[in-house]
Amino acid sequence: MIDVNSRLNLIVADYWLRMVRVVVTEPLEEGIPTPAGVVRARRGDELELPRWQARMLAGRGVVTLKDKDIDIDTINMYHYKEKKRSAANQITSLPHDFYLKVAELVEKLDALIRERPSHIFIRDREILEKNLAELAEARLAKIIRLATTGEGGLRDRLTPEETIVYDILHDVISSWREYVKRPFTSSESGKG
Repeated sequence: MIDVNSRLNLIVADYWLRMVRVVVTEPLEEGIPTPAGVVRARRGDELELPRWQARMLAGRGVVTLKDKDIDIDTINMYHYKEKKRSAANQITSLPHDFYLKVAELVEKLDALIRERPSHIFIRDREILEKNLAELAEARLAKIIRLATTGEGGLRDRLTPEETIVYDILHDVISSWREYVKRPFTSSESGKG
């Protein structure tokens, strides 16, 4: 069985290798090496590139990603929905790659703070960290409750990382319940 960290690392690798759409902002006459071969593109062309390559080229100003980033307002909205609006047995849907996009946002904020230290950026980062921690803890409490009750119907609202946690907790809880019931099931089978 693959350990939790290995499974989480596979999710991260999948995220960076997944193809995303980009729009070329600077001509690429020399070409870009892609999994499909070298691609030459003009300004305005749309391409599909692995996310890692798209991010690298976007950082050089050669392309813009069509993939929507997450911002602090989006995280605050999910935080509010999860903590204030949803019941204890409900979990709101998050984007599939929510936690990985949050990690990218933190990287961007950290870079901004290094380049142009500002109390606004520092405050934004502190609020982001607080709200993300509260959001994750609220969701974890609900995931534990769901794993305990065996409610799998809400699994489609979990991120891949949360699904790993749910599956492991559900397996542990199920094994524990079977263990506790074992003396009763073995004594019943001995009757007769």
